Amino acid sequence: MTPAKRKPPPSWLDFSSPMSDRPRTQLCPWCKAPILRALVGHVAAVQVRADPRPLDLQQELAARLQGRLTYCLRLHPLLRPRLLHRGPEHIRAGRCTHIVVADHQCTRTPAPAEPASTTEPDHLF
Repeated sequence: MTPAKRKPPPSWLDFSSPMSDRPRTQLCPWCKAPILRALVGHVAAVQVRADPRPLDLQQELAARLQGRLTYCLRLHPLLRPRLLHRGPEHIRAGRCTHIVVADHQCTRTPAPAEPASTTEPDHLF
């Protein structure tokens, strides 16, 4: 007896968005830089795009002052990687043993929309 072939997933099923707190590497759609994408939070998870570059204390402080959130990238030999939010309690607890990363900040913005032409009137009738 031969094993049954697996059917491909339906085209409407989108696997590009994260479905767990396990980070996946992807490319940013605008600047094409590598990013980590995951859901962060226990009750109401938030989709996160984070730069994979580790931060030290001064870089984390600069990122927080810019309004970017920071996360712990937990890597353990026996457990799956996880992206955890670094809230005030986590930061106040002291030095974290995990890798600290920040929200992704694009280096390139999308192209601006073209201005509407002024040769045609702006009314329906």
